[in-house]
Amino acid sequence: MRFVFAREKDGRIHFRRRHPNVSTQEVMEVFESRMAIRKSCGSAWKGIGHARSGRFLVVVFKWGVRKETVFALTAYPAGRRHVEAYVKTMGGVQ
Repeated sequence: MRFVFAREKDGRIHFRRRHPNVSTQEVMEVFESRMAIRKSCGSAWKGIGHARSGRFLVVVFKWGVRKETVFALTAYPAGRRHVEAYVKTMGGVQ
């Protein structure tokens, strides 16, 4: 799977501006495990999952053609409500 990250005009990755403690590696790890996916705005999706470290993240993304590419619009640490939605959807933490 190929990842493309939204960038600011200065070239920095968009979500790193407000959430510098979220790494691109963690975002990619969210897609390696099971995640709860919900429709977001327009053609975007909101994925709630966890990285190998166990930290839960929310990733807003769009699928590319044939779902081979993920265009990550933003990512941020999941709040309590996000984790609860994940547990409810997935039936527990995997």
